Amino acid sequence: MAPPLPTPVPAEARGKKLRPDDMLRAAAALGDSVAAVQAVLTVETGGAGGFLLDGRPRILFEAHLFSRATGRRFDASHPRISAQPWDRRLYAGGAGEWPRLDAAAALARPQALCSASWGLAQILGSNHRAAGHATVEGYVAAVSESEGRQLDALVAFLRAEGLDRLLRARDWAGFARRYNGPGYAANAYDQKLAAAYADAAGEPPPVRPIATMLRIGHRGEAVLRVQRALGWAGFMLTQDGVFGRVTEIAVQQFQERMRLAPDGVVGPATARALGL
Repeated sequence: MAPPLPTPVPAEARGKKLRPDDMLRAAAALGDSVAAVQAVLTVETGGAGGFLLDGRPRILFEAHLFSRATGRRFDASHPRISAQPWDRRLYAGGAGEWPRLDAAAALARPQALCSASWGLAQILGSNHRAAGHATVEGYVAAVSESEGRQLDALVAFLRAEGLDRLLRARDWAGFARRYNGPGYAANAYDQKLAAAYADAAGEPPPVRPIATMLRIGHRGEAVLRVQRALGWAGFMLTQDGVFGRVTEIAVQQFQERMRLAPDGVVGPATARALGL
């Protein structure tokens, strides 16, 4: 007989949080620093933690994965928990995900557990082997114990997938691509990782490359960086973060000097020439 799924026990939640020794253990297993571990957790969890206030693990149940795992047997009879394709509207969020998982588990328990992501790092149950557990039941039992066990699962997953090497190399783009898929850039996942690591390590925040087209009328930190670079290149202009006519003329003159099209717009080629 399968063990019961976790039920709300608020008093337990207080003893399930990460401890400093959990972070030290994770860093040692990865051959890395606590700051690197903290960066991954900061970006992946957003500070939400691995447990609900009622003591159950934080989960997200994926109806499209359950549908696939069960051969779409329940799509017609249970469209809220078994459906193709992926549909954001099916999520209930927070504690509301548990009734969805409970209902799916009553139909096909192993497939249901495999179709939910769990805890701090939201590792899918279907990845239980990579997370260090021979069965999905063992994985669920472990991540239900504490955030420390959830972190252990993340460490095992990173090592199994070769992500630990990318983390040690600070290859944030490579790590993000492997962990979150090819769409990582749309959410600037790599840049968030770099910034979180710098913050945790007490280092200056990373300078992001100019990745947008800057032209007259724009303002902000990116424009200020362009103005500073123009100043270093010998152009006299007010460095106020406002892309006005004077900045545009300076950009055009710089472009002519560098044999670029003098359109007054700072695109990738001009930004590279400015060292940005």
